[in-house]
Amino acid sequence: MNKDTLNILADAISDVGAWNWWYTADDMFQVEFRDVQLYDESKPEKDTHTTDVIAVRFYGHAFAVFLDDLDEANWYERFRDDDSVFYDIETYDLAFDDAQGAELLLKDYRHKTPVKDFNGPETITATKHLICARCADVGFIVGGDEIEVVGKKGKYTEEEIETAARKWWEYWKDYWRLRKTKEAYPKDYACEVTIPAGKEWPTD
Repeated sequence: MNKDTLNILADAISDVGAWNWWYTADDMFQVEFRDVQLYDESKPEKDTHTTDVIAVRFYGHAFAVFLDDLDEANWYERFRDDDSVFYDIETYDLAFDDAQGAELLLKDYRHKTPVKDFNGPETITATKHLICARCADVGFIVGGDEIEVVGKKGKYTEEEIETAARKWWEYWKDYWRLRKTKEAYPKDYACEVTIPAGKEWPTD
């Protein structure tokens, strides 16, 4: 995936989204997110259209390190096993392929827990792709040779990510235009917390 598409995806995840789950198997590591600002075409026309969940998977020399300032040693295991737990991402504090940002993030937390094949900063500099994010008292750095983005319909292409991001903002404009009318959409958390700043609508 090219850098522009990954930047679009990073914004779509981290504007109001949350880290929802993680999973690993063989040479793969997956981080999952909820409330993603990608338009979900599969829902009925007058339903909410924010994407409920997407997964970002890394293959080939996949690694992961979890970061925290908590007093609970096994928080990440409880997080994996309890579907009621999630961690809000600090707004726009998620990035792809930013090795320097990942190294700075690594230094910001008291506890560093290698979850899969992480051997320190050299792992970050050697990887081809990565994702890192701050979620208040916890964070993560995950990487590997290949990135795959998956939703309930299957794998996303670059074009599908860019189109879904653009269409979500069109939906957001309609959501606020129709709010408190008979044609209003059902309440959508991602739209409600992304409040129009003024009279002008965003164009990109």
